[in-house]
Amino acid sequence: MKVQLLLGALLPLVSAHFELIYPAARGFDEDNLGQFPCGGQNTVTTNRTEFPITGAPIQLLMGHTSAKVQVLLALGNDPGSNFNITLLPTFQEKGPQNFCIGAGALQFPAGLNITEGMNATIQVVTNGDPSGGLYNCADITFTSTQLSASDYSSHCSNSTGVTVSALTNAGNANSSTSDSTTSAAASGSTSAAASAASGTSTGAAAQATFASFALGAMGVLAGMAAL
Repeated sequence: MKVQLLLGALLPLVSAHFELIYPAARGFDEDNLGQFPCGGQNTVTTNRTEFPITGAPIQLLMGHTSAKVQVLLALGNDPGSNFNITLLPTFQEKGPQNFCIGAGALQFPAGLNITEGMNATIQVVTNGDPSGGLYNCADITFTSTQLSASDYSSHCSNSTGVTVSALTNAGNANSSTSDSTTSAAASGSTSAAASAASGTSTGAAAQATFASFALGAMGVLAGMAAL
């Protein structure tokens, strides 16, 4: 009986590869997550999430204990498969359940000329499927209004033990390109105010190659706390 209960508790993590919680996903179908783009969700939602031009967190629910993760962006009302902008290069995430990518980790390339009211779609890619990538998309509208500290916190939490590591020669998250880990940072917190790679005692060991991930996230949070 105990074995059955244990297996039952593990089933949700085994079946759910990963979910995009914030910004709200366009849709979700476990059986089609391996379809590019957007896990088979090809219809743009009319209920877009307002996403600050200055950045916002990306909240994921991870069903695997280890995955490579990449964040892409496509501009336009209905960009199809044109996800040619990298907001966050492929990195290694370890630990199931709640995982938050801090706003400071997202890298908006210069020259995009993002303005108030512009529509776009964010796509999060992982390699959690042995046969290839897994995809989740969120349709957004950029806004000049920042999230309040409380709103940020409500959309950003990390489960205890979640860690992130920078990778070299990683390629895309859905590829099998060889890579190596260069540095790591741990969230080590269940606090909603935590962000990916926040500077805890473990995360303090992160080196400069991944410092922009940790310090960027913390810098945004510190700025919001002063609002």
